[in-house]
Amino acid sequence: MGGTHLALAVFMQSSKALRAILIAVLPFGVLAPACTGGATSSTGQMITCTTDPGTGVIVRCENGDGSGSGTCHDIDEDGDGDPHDEAEGSDDSGNHTNVAAPDDGSDHEGDSDGDGIPDSDDCDNHQGEDDDSGDELPYDVRPALGATTQPIQEAFAEKGGQPFAIDSVSMEGSTWRLAELVSGTAFLVTEQDCNHAGNRDIGRDRVIVTWRDDAAAVSQSDHLDIRYCK
Repeated sequence: MGGTHLALAVFMQSSKALRAILIAVLPFGVLAPACTGGATSSTGQMITCTTDPGTGVIVRCENGDGSGSGTCHDIDEDGDGDPHDEAEGSDDSGNHTNVAAPDDGSDHEGDSDGDGIPDSDDCDNHQGEDDDSGDELPYDVRPALGATTQPIQEAFAEKGGQPFAIDSVSMEGSTWRLAELVSGTAFLVTEQDCNHAGNRDIGRDRVIVTWRDDAAAVSQSDHLDIRYCK
């Protein structure tokens, strides 16, 4: 019995010594359990967006360097999957790493925001986006829970006044509050608005608004994101 205990003690000491040797000589992490990362973020990555053929307004985006008619590209600075970037100084620093613009054979001249994407292919130059100097609507409005709201009218008011006429309001992939938005009827923001599955995200819808500034004016369009309870 004593011989068995002695042999076991020697084996345990040898095992500890062997593990110490392995830890010393093997790269860090080899003996650690494997782990997997979370969902891949689009922050700093290329996104491809589809535009409305009539207005050029962006209607949806996805990660990656896609192609096809009616598309544009952008570097997503804030990781929300959208060309509009909320980060301060985004898209104008020219300090982008680990990203690549689509290989369209151009020399990428005329890249006004320094993101590596030619202006002719850059989503930021589309109507209502970061580098569009002529947009007439803010990027978004954020009706608060419990507030009585007219999101589109409030968006125009933020820019200085109401248009002569709103000719149309449309949504892709959703009809949430569309009747009120088309008619301009005020409504009370409820928990249902906060939690509904919008066409952009939970509690978030994108609408395309077409309006005229006077009776003889040419119609213009822009998109507006309505972000309830934010």
